[in-house]
Amino acid sequence: GLSAAAAAIAVTALLFRVIGPSRTRLVAQIVSAVIGAGFVIALQVVAVLSYGTLSRFAFLTSDTAARIAPAPDSPLWWPARAALGDREIMLLLLAASLVLLGAVMAAFAPRFADTVARVAANPAAVAQGRARTFRPGSRQQALRRKEFLLLRRDPWLLSQSLMQMLYLLPPALMLWRSFSGTSTAIVLITPVVVMAAGQLAGGLAWLTISGEDAPDLVATAPLPPSRVTRAKVEVVLIAIAVVFAPLVAALAFASPGQAVVTAIAIIIATASAAAVQLWFRAQAKRSQFRRRQTSSRIATFAEAFSSIGWAATAALALTIPVVALASGILTLLTLAIAWKISPRQA
Repeated sequence: GLSAAAAAIAVTALLFRVIGPSRTRLVAQIVSAVIGAGFVIALQVVAVLSYGTLSRFAFLTSDTAARIAPAPDSPLWWPARAALGDREIMLLLLAASLVLLGAVMAAFAPRFADTVARVAANPAAVAQGRARTFRPGSRQQALRRKEFLLLRRDPWLLSQSLMQMLYLLPPALMLWRSFSGTSTAIVLITPVVVMAAGQLAGGLAWLTISGEDAPDLVATAPLPPSRVTRAKVEVVLIAIAVVFAPLVAALAFASPGQAVVTAIAIIIATASAAAVQLWFRAQAKRSQFRRRQTSSRIATFAEAFSSIGWAATAALALTIPVVALASGILTLLTLAIAWKISPRQA
């Protein structure tokens, strides 16, 4: 902890000087999330490639990990030995950490006042740039521009939505490893892409629908509530199209029919995720994005089952069309049940 604090002070002060306070906060949030998820995903990827399982412990307890691990008497094991009760090493590490923290504080303490002043002045800073001319357009276009502007201003929240797609890499890799020797290996691309689209659409829909920071102000817009909601859903559809259109276009070169099925399934999965967020709409702050899945367990399961169902339906439509019909009906039934028990209907 002391060593981490020393490193954090040094890196933060350096980033403040290089990129400024606001960008430092953004970079720190995104990098910390990517690093945290990267450890889990990387271990699962190695386990899939080596042992055909998603369990990260399969690799950590393997002979391969034992061979590449440091020797038992290596200083790299000192933190573990200290945690296990080796007092001499614990005192040595504690002394070294205190010295490191003291040296960092002595080096950067004279600059703390300037750093705090820059942080305090940052919110009041006025952006300098060329004046933007007023762009005429419809009220619907103004609402869409407003939603896109909010997403662009808060890339950390957008990165949190994209993080959900990274967690699909290990199961996608496992499926590819299991079926890569068959003639239908390319079909595996479709369910992975459709599920990723459904998950990303759910996060974006929550941001635009439930994570509205000024709902009272938006309610005063000279538009019916249905038009406002439609503009928010259109933003989700456009964002999903921008992200996944290149993937579908690349897939069209290999299999045009599969590309069409994938595109249709992406649209349906996106619409389903947005519908679930509309049915279980609960006003919240955008800062609560990480805890959005704890607000309504039913909405969480409905969104997950919807993405899985449409992904399975798309894959079956390319392999066993008759079974795909049954899968689609079950997915629609799941959505119907969710709609029936949603607070809007209750």
